[in-house]
Amino acid sequence: MASEGSHDTNIIINNTLLTGVQNVSFEQNINEGPASLVGNTYASTIINGPTNTTARIDKLLVNEDSITGLRNTSTISGQFVYGENVLEFNSGVLNGFTVSATINQIPQIAFDFTIFGDMTGCDANRLSSATADNEIEEVPETGITVTFDKSAENAVQSFNYTENYNIVPNYQIGETTPKTINILGPIQQQANISIEVENYEIENKLSFITDTNKDRNRNISIEIRNGASNTFTLENAHLVSENVSAGVGNTVVANLSYRGYADF
Repeated sequence: MASEGSHDTNIIINNTLLTGVQNVSFEQNINEGPASLVGNTYASTIINGPTNTTARIDKLLVNEDSITGLRNTSTISGQFVYGENVLEFNSGVLNGFTVSATINQIPQIAFDFTIFGDMTGCDANRLSSATADNEIEEVPETGITVTFDKSAENAVQSFNYTENYNIVPNYQIGETTPKTINILGPIQQQANISIEVENYEIENKLSFITDTNKDRNRNISIEIRNGASNTFTLENAHLVSENVSAGVGNTVVANLSYRGYADF
């Protein structure tokens, strides 16, 4: 019989009960293709490879987040609990995440991971034994600090930071779960930073060609202080776009985009 009304939804990741979940989805695609007889006549369909599940979760970034610590691990496990329904999963690997923060707001993190193996029903949830997530706090006026080659007088208004990973599973013949899962470097990084213009000079892109002393590589450290601290470091960062615009109240804002690559 179908359930009526709404139910509480809970996500447990590596025994941590996530706080501030805004959205969650699971997508499963069947690797299936046609089989042909002699003469290219359609016969049936066959499974070409194992079925994997992609999970996508948007949540508020707590003051000491655990999700970003899941990089370079192939042991993500947990449960998706909806009312009395429980789905359990193992052998998950983080594909990447995006952190967004604006002053005087609660920062957010969106992440997705691939589950190599089955998502199975379970009779009992682990809500009572799971560890509580950390507290949620908004970012104060001075709660975002970016350390890079711009003047500290240019106050940071917002940023988003993204990491993506190259996941390579290795299967044995006839197996539906990988024998090993490799996470290959380098990490692909992207940062978009908005700063209030006080003492700012637009970069001359042509100087990277004409000035042999100009180094495009730079390391950028981004820190969010919302209770505790979450820090993200963009390595070997290259400026890829830049614009200046007037915002609300004639505030002039510079928007900078950087791309970088880092080792695990």
